[in-house]
Amino acid sequence: MSVRVLDGVAPEWQKHVGDDVPVLASAPWIDATLERLTSRRLTLLATEDGQGGGLQATVVDSPAAGEMISLYRMLLADPKVWKFPGASVAARGDLRGRMPPAEDWLPHLAVLYPGFDSFVAASGGPAPALGAVLVDAVLSWAAEHGMRVVSFPYVRSDTGLPELLAERGFLAIPLTYRSRLTLAEGAGFDDYLASLSKNGRSQVTKERQRLATAGISTVRCAVDDVWSDVLALRCDLVERYGQRADKDLEASNLRALFSCFGTGGTRLYCSFLEGRVVGFSLYLVWRDTWYAGYTGTYLTPQTRSVYFDHLFYAPIADAIAEGTRVVDLGIGAWEGKRRRGCELTEVNLWVRAADPAIERAISLAAAPMRREVGW
Repeated sequence: MSVRVLDGVAPEWQKHVGDDVPVLASAPWIDATLERLTSRRLTLLATEDGQGGGLQATVVDSPAAGEMISLYRMLLADPKVWKFPGASVAARGDLRGRMPPAEDWLPHLAVLYPGFDSFVAASGGPAPALGAVLVDAVLSWAAEHGMRVVSFPYVRSDTGLPELLAERGFLAIPLTYRSRLTLAEGAGFDDYLASLSKNGRSQVTKERQRLATAGISTVRCAVDDVWSDVLALRCDLVERYGQRADKDLEASNLRALFSCFGTGGTRLYCSFLEGRVVGFSLYLVWRDTWYAGYTGTYLTPQTRSVYFDHLFYAPIADAIAEGTRVVDLGIGAWEGKRRRGCELTEVNLWVRAADPAIERAISLAAAPMRREVGW
């Protein structure tokens, strides 16, 4: 057995974990997201029984860290991104006054990939022994470097991680669902529609008719033809979720994806109304999966339902035509995705504190937590 913990994103990542890994552990995604999360990234590489595997992690050391990686904000702040049930959020005001301040929860080691998924990467899927070695290496490094808390923030219930984390004293906290659509081999778009419930088919039909009546059309585009529109829509979405949009940063992030995945690995869909781009979705193509990397829609009465056209209907039709097997629509907003045929997988936050006061605080904050609502 050998384990290495390296500062930064290790250049040997792809060679070590292989190509047969999910998109968020793929070399193009890792290369495109080198500057994301926090200023200190870690790579963990292990070899067990001849199989190589790895984890990506980030050190959260600022109270200003975003809601998607800050443990304190995820559990105790008034959410801007998460759509937790009202009763869960209402309990937070009283709890905050009884908790250690946000600074006392830091530094915090979060094990995840940009894109919000936590899993062991290994070609063919990790063997349990490989996963155990990596989780133990995470805990060992965290203890040696004074981490107050270790979290695996976005663990799907269909991986081997939950059992390993439970065995090591991590607490599971309900978070959200991941939505994935499995496409039948040889099927067409009509077959996809037929697979939906009666109400689902009716809703899709009405939405498409409404869009057609409004004069909205969705087509696949070349990024250079619509670049300024896509960037503006992305910044609009960031602002709508309560964050300050850094136009240069968003442009850099988008350009990196197009550069690293290339023309063959990207699919960009834009919805037009009277010649203006009013919504877009960017898909990344990796092996037999399309992954929804970015989306944005202007919210007006005229553009009602356009989100579903550029995120679902137009891409799904093309994905079917190209023989894609899985469309991964990520986390959040899961109810609309479920109604359009997606399978839902529970995603939980797993956390373990080294500090007894923070451990008590986490237990108290976790008690009223419920999985986020789907809209």
